[in-house]
Amino acid sequence: MDASQGRAELVRYDHKSQQFVPFLSGISAGELDFSRDSKWVTYASYPDLALWRSREDGSARSQLTYPPVSAGLPRWSPDGTQIAYVDTQQEAWKIFLIPAQGGTPQEVLSEGLLQSDPTWSPDGKKLAFGRTADAAKSIAIYIINLATHQVTTIPGSENLFSPRWSPDGQYLAALTRDSTKLLLFNFKTQKWSDWVNEPGVFGFLNWSRDGSYVYYDTTFSDHPTFRRIKVGQTHSEILADLRGLLRYSRPPAFGWSGIAPDGSDLVVRDLSTDEIYALDLELP
Repeated sequence: MDASQGRAELVRYDHKSQQFVPFLSGISAGELDFSRDSKWVTYASYPDLALWRSREDGSARSQLTYPPVSAGLPRWSPDGTQIAYVDTQQEAWKIFLIPAQGGTPQEVLSEGLLQSDPTWSPDGKKLAFGRTADAAKSIAIYIINLATHQVTTIPGSENLFSPRWSPDGQYLAALTRDSTKLLLFNFKTQKWSDWVNEPGVFGFLNWSRDGSYVYYDTTFSDHPTFRRIKVGQTHSEILADLRGLLRYSRPPAFGWSGIAPDGSDLVVRDLSTDEIYALDLELP
């Protein structure tokens, strides 16, 4: 019989050598998010999908979740006290908050709809997230006030997902359902605008620390690349060529990519193995 053992290697693109080099000692993990002061990092380990946090150099490592939780897409709160993540153990994914120092996870919104991709408002008082709206699995982007638990829909966000709040709070970046277009929502005007409509399939949006750029990749395109687009411009620039790199592509973050505090590309190399076992049955 066949057996597959999931194994990954976290790597960073080194622009000087133009090579991918191990990051955090090449741990089998991904979906990294750094605290605002860049001193801490949270991530999901592979293949067990446990949530961890550590210092940015990998020290002071601590496991935050345990089975049956299957954690993914973690995000630090702006004040560094909490981490929002998605538990994917059920068909209807749920967003939870957990203290950064460890503790009991708290469900953000109790309901039977799928929730994903939480992103914090800069003041830490709200979360924007993707959510199925009904049994037909139509999607939209919502905001929940964490103090009142009031949920509102972002106007015009039907069939959009993967929200990312800008550091200054002015904008929300998001993707169309087919991941072929990047849009920008202006909270002041309450309107969406088409931002990037270049050939390819976009994934894993990340704002730069100063809010000047959005980084993303085109993993599921004929020419996979890691790119960034400057606010106010409509043409992106290539930062790294991802051709020839075997990506770790398992749920919930298929082919994840991200950015380190210095803006360099982080990806996960697939080192999974397939093994064949033969069993002999001995009957009495």
